[in-house]
Amino acid sequence: MNLQRTLQHYSKRVFGRDPKAIAKHRNTRALSGGRVSMQDPHRQHTMYHVAPPERSRSVWQLKNWTEEELLHLPVDQFMKLVTSISPEVKKAYEDFLRNANESWGYQVKPKGATPVIDAFFDRLAAKHHDPDVLIDRVFAGIYKGGAIFWELELNEAADMAMDIAVMDPYVARFNRHGNDWELGQWQQGKWVSLQDDPTVMYVPFNAGPNEPFGRSMLESAPLDVIRMLGVMHDFRRVLESQGWARAGFKVDSEKLRDFMPADVRGDVDKEDEFIQDFLAGINQRYSTLKPNEGYAYLDIVEVEMPKGGQMQTSFFGLVDGLMRLYDRRVGRATGSTPIKQHSNESVAESHATEQRKDYRINISSIQSTVAGVLSTLLGYVLRAEGRQGKVTFYFENTPDPQDVKMLAEAEGAKIDNLKKLKELKDMDGIDDADYEDAVEKYKSEKDKHSAGLRTYGSLDRMQVREGIVN
Repeated sequence: MNLQRTLQHYSKRVFGRDPKAIAKHRNTRALSGGRVSMQDPHRQHTMYHVAPPERSRSVWQLKNWTEEELLHLPVDQFMKLVTSISPEVKKAYEDFLRNANESWGYQVKPKGATPVIDAFFDRLAAKHHDPDVLIDRVFAGIYKGGAIFWELELNEAADMAMDIAVMDPYVARFNRHGNDWELGQWQQGKWVSLQDDPTVMYVPFNAGPNEPFGRSMLESAPLDVIRMLGVMHDFRRVLESQGWARAGFKVDSEKLRDFMPADVRGDVDKEDEFIQDFLAGINQRYSTLKPNEGYAYLDIVEVEMPKGGQMQTSFFGLVDGLMRLYDRRVGRATGSTPIKQHSNESVAESHATEQRKDYRINISSIQSTVAGVLSTLLGYVLRAEGRQGKVTFYFENTPDPQDVKMLAEAEGAKIDNLKKLKELKDMDGIDDADYEDAVEKYKSEKDKHSAGLRTYGSLDRMQVREGIVN
């Protein structure tokens, strides 16, 4: 170890750079082709492996599990299944995916390198039918796993990008070296470092100081979801025992005694056994009746009208209040809002507007990080083919109606300012270049707030967006 440190120190003095720092900036084209990461490093991979969909693995059976059984599930397994057993989490999860990936586009500089990125997205569309499939998986990994974990797959010659492998963040591992964390995986019993491979990226969300792993947006939801399901199971049992009206039978004891055989009458034990068997026969027969069958009985039996089923109103109020409490807690735990969960009955419109704005800000913050990381990944697509350039990926969102109104008012004020600048230019109060810059800035900001359709790097579109993506 001392000799290794001496060599590293000598190399740093002679060449002025740390060999480890040099390794972290390896050229993409110097990498070997193929894929280095694994989707599930803990499972033995074979040539013949056909996996059933997760939904077929007793997902619906979870609805009948007890709280204790659900609490013993592994966290990563529960995170994957919670969207199938909780309507509240499912709603929040689908809202997040739909709002986070409304529309997107990209810009390439220099423009002559745009066909390289266009061809790469064409390959993604040919393999996955739509690049949105991959982008949805990215946001799903953020929501459930708290991180982006993907790899840019190159061909065997490492001179062309073929695909993006979006992996489950739970399969990433980190090895600590002093104050640094090294990204890697245990692959078939061996540690494989992925730290120095620029095409493999792990980007955590909501991570704490000196924590390599991100935190799932569902991290605080499981307990409330399990308790909520437990309340529903308890309510079902109470409803079955007390909530439904029940048919009653009246048996004339004098007629039944006369109906008893002669060897039974007078013997207390035999009479009691005869009565119990007679009542059991009535219950068994009545409980097995089909809707189109009738029930025939002797004159010693009288069927009364159903009675009961009148539970106390306070009990229903308790259940409703408790379910609303859990609904609010699950909504907060999943990053949703009351208006998204359709539980906004008593909230004013101004409050609902603030909720929508707050939700949109959270989505935009996550989109910003995803767009930045994807821009870096697309830059490696250019490098793999020996092209120099920069790719800027961006997301577009449909503006809120309230924002549209505010934008219209702001646009009117900007137009008035442009008219005043035009008057100043005519009077030689400002330079023509300053006026043209103001006009171009106005056009760029106007396009920024338009919903727009997704583009594959159209040159015309990029010329319009020139002022907002730099």
